[in-house]
Amino acid sequence: MLRLVLNFFVAILCSLALCVQAQAQDAERVRIHGSHTLAYALTPALAESWLRDIGYVGIRHVRPRAGLTEIHALRDGLPLVVEIESSDSARGFADLVEGNAQIAMTTRRPNAAELDAGWQLGDLASQDQEFAVALDGIAVVVARDHPLVRLDVGQLRRLFSGQARDWREFGAAAGEVHLHLMPGAGAVRDLMNERVMRGAAFGEAQLHAGAEQLVAAVAADRQAIGLIPIGAHYGAGTRPLAIADGGRAVAPTHTEVLSEDYPLSRRLYFYGGQMMGALSRSFALYAMARSGQRAVARSGHLAMTLIPGRARRIAQGPGEYRRLVADAVRLPLSLRFNFAGGGESGVAASVYDSRTVRDLDRLRRFMQLPPNRGRRLLVIGFADISAGSSMAAMMMSNDRADLVAQELMARGLRVEQARGMGTALALAAAGVVGARYRNERVEIWML
Repeated sequence: MLRLVLNFFVAILCSLALCVQAQAQDAERVRIHGSHTLAYALTPALAESWLRDIGYVGIRHVRPRAGLTEIHALRDGLPLVVEIESSDSARGFADLVEGNAQIAMTTRRPNAAELDAGWQLGDLASQDQEFAVALDGIAVVVARDHPLVRLDVGQLRRLFSGQARDWREFGAAAGEVHLHLMPGAGAVRDLMNERVMRGAAFGEAQLHAGAEQLVAAVAADRQAIGLIPIGAHYGAGTRPLAIADGGRAVAPTHTEVLSEDYPLSRRLYFYGGQMMGALSRSFALYAMARSGQRAVARSGHLAMTLIPGRARRIAQGPGEYRRLVADAVRLPLSLRFNFAGGGESGVAASVYDSRTVRDLDRLRRFMQLPPNRGRRLLVIGFADISAGSSMAAMMMSNDRADLVAQELMARGLRVEQARGMGTALALAAAGVVGARYRNERVEIWML
């Protein structure tokens, strides 16, 4: 009799398991594939927050296999599965093109070959299909009493490849360079490989389980230099270096990182096709909204939240520039543009890039907050040397500043002045990949 009862319960449990499995197979799916950097924490945090906010319950995480996370949920008795497949940016985009994913997670914009392969997806540079959801980056740290204040990308490559072994090469006192890294193929090494190493292998380094341990080790060693994620705490004993990529050296301050003027920062993207489904689009748009950006911050990444830094004295740039901004606070954004045809963005698109479109709306909402109502804005444009001459660059920078000023005034904002500064304060040298895109920008300052 006992055996019969046990067999009965086993049969019920098996039936329930099969039912759950069938439900999961039959459930509507939002398939999100691509970069491990996004798949590890950011996308699951966003997905769970989105599901909860649109009324789903019974939210649970399932790991059917390595590299695949499924988030199961129910609403009105109907199941939904958010499928998060971890690989890399190239695979995510390929899955989007092949119809195996509705959203691709990437740490970069698609290259020309990928755009050719995905021509049927539509305008991948438009704000309807390109969603810049967060930023990440690297801070290069040394002990607080280290004499070094800046490095260029070439020097950084020599250091972390182990080619440069003595601090004398960089104008400091003689001493053996001690490299400090975190283990594994995380976002720090991924970005270093993309922007700095360019095929060179990392040199021998002391490894640390996390940023806190690395910072403590660097603070205790005047010959040390290490890499930590942007946003990690420097502590009392270390400080970050300014980094140059052919242009001016930029320190990883809050404003310079969020404006993407700091060269070791990058965007984290979602991409969707022009016919992406309603749920997929709802998720991507949620990532842009305030609730989604709070989930981004909780995941450990930098949200696109418009919080101005502190006013500080500006020592670089033409005298006119320094006079204009002397009593102003820089807002943490640099408005950038797409280029028609086969330019560096690789696509024909609208004048503004997708982040700028959203930043213009974020700026309008920010200026409507009670403390900011009635305050005035300075709009300062910059051009790239590719304009052809200093006069042409000055005209282009003025045109860009005027264009943005008109957009802001159309949104009901007060613009005190719009000025171009030509090629002043270039962020990248001619010939550096993406130089035009980085240099041709518009800063916004608040009076």
